[in-house]
Amino acid sequence: MCHMNDKLSNPKNHKAQQFLQTYSLLSGLKKFGQKGKVAAIGELKQLHDRVVFRPIRVSDLTPLERKRAMESLIFLSEKRDGTVKGRMCANGSSQRSYIRRDEAASPTAMTKSILITATIDAKQKRDVMTSDIPNAFVQTDVDKHKIGERIVMKIKGPMVDMLIEMAPEIYSDYVIEENGRKVLYVMILKALYGMLQSSLLYYNKFRKDIESIGFEVNPFDPCVANRIVNGKQHTVVWHVDDLKSSHVDPKVNDEFLKWLEEKYASDNVGKVKSVRGKRQYYLAMWLDFSEEGVLQINMRPYVHSMIEDFSGTIGKSKQPWNEKLFRIDEKSNKLDEERAKEFHTFVVKGMFLCKRGRQDIQTGIAFLATRTNEPTEEDWNKLCKLMSYLKCTSEEVTRVEADDEARIYWWVDASFSVHRDMKSHTGAVMSLGKGVICSTSTKQKYFMSRCRVRLLALSRPLVSNFIVLVLSR
Repeated sequence: MCHMNDKLSNPKNHKAQQFLQTYSLLSGLKKFGQKGKVAAIGELKQLHDRVVFRPIRVSDLTPLERKRAMESLIFLSEKRDGTVKGRMCANGSSQRSYIRRDEAASPTAMTKSILITATIDAKQKRDVMTSDIPNAFVQTDVDKHKIGERIVMKIKGPMVDMLIEMAPEIYSDYVIEENGRKVLYVMILKALYGMLQSSLLYYNKFRKDIESIGFEVNPFDPCVANRIVNGKQHTVVWHVDDLKSSHVDPKVNDEFLKWLEEKYASDNVGKVKSVRGKRQYYLAMWLDFSEEGVLQINMRPYVHSMIEDFSGTIGKSKQPWNEKLFRIDEKSNKLDEERAKEFHTFVVKGMFLCKRGRQDIQTGIAFLATRTNEPTEEDWNKLCKLMSYLKCTSEEVTRVEADDEARIYWWVDASFSVHRDMKSHTGAVMSLGKGVICSTSTKQKYFMSRCRVRLLALSRPLVSNFIVLVLSR
């Protein structure tokens, strides 16, 4: 989000123009005229044809349903080719007062799961396919249709006229007037973008669908599923509507893609987009399987973008930090508001990077993340040093391999009382043989006496049991 925000704030960045040209419906109609109206009607027609909602009389609503009714929104944006696109969504902020977190929070694949499965893909020479399910949310049914539990949306102004023009026999009798404006109340039948529970509804639907064809969801990550096809494992990892599927036989992926198209694609919805090959761009990472048995995690474009956008001094450094990383100079001046904001932005960008393709900067980012509230000139210089290291190593990629023993290896250690408040710092690294798949570097929350942690890993593919012995020193 920070990366996108920076791009949008730079008017010279032509790649961001399609985002910069986003307008509300009224502003878009003034800006684009007839083209904007056609785009808005086209979006409404798609939702109408898919029966995403149906009109409901105000007299049939309970007072609570009417009070909780979400506002409808349509945004218009201009593409590079000059065409105008509309996108309708619901303003789900009104749902926060009565929807619990567990009713709206949808699981997504853990980064470590993506990298573990991709490493196994490389080791077993699997055929890898990434896919994108079109309009995933509006293909998902909403199951709350009882009086008092219905999800209601309020459509106002020009959108009402567009719906009446499109299907007068369906909508005309339900239009009322509120504060001098036409209003149409509709009951939501399918998950709509902007609703808090849309993502969870889609997750439940997709999980049920893949379980129906023999997949078993992993107990440790609910966005990883496996099944056995022709004696070999077929693995699917998904992050909302972005999927990664792998099997040693390409025909299995062919059949799985055919199933996805039959289940989720249509003329109204669109086609399932899929990519095959040795290089896959998945969730902002290039997963490269071109070298046999090796997974390369390439985030060079992301690193280059960070270097290009950073306003601080970038020199040459072969180390991301020095022995003064954890030291804090109380006399150092605080950063001005603009640089403090940039400091925060690049620490967040570093957090995204250090959990994926560049885990070598994780300790520095872990410390700098504790300094984002009131960063100082000293903190800025530490960030500059880390950025200088990234520039010197910008062409490096992470290489990961699994050995033949099918074991999971952990290395864990702690530095005692290294922080100013006398708290310790813990680090851990996991591997399947060569290279780091996941790691952590974090300041301990509590005071602890010195201890040594010994890990004995009893493992089998994808599942490990750890016996942890904590011995006082």
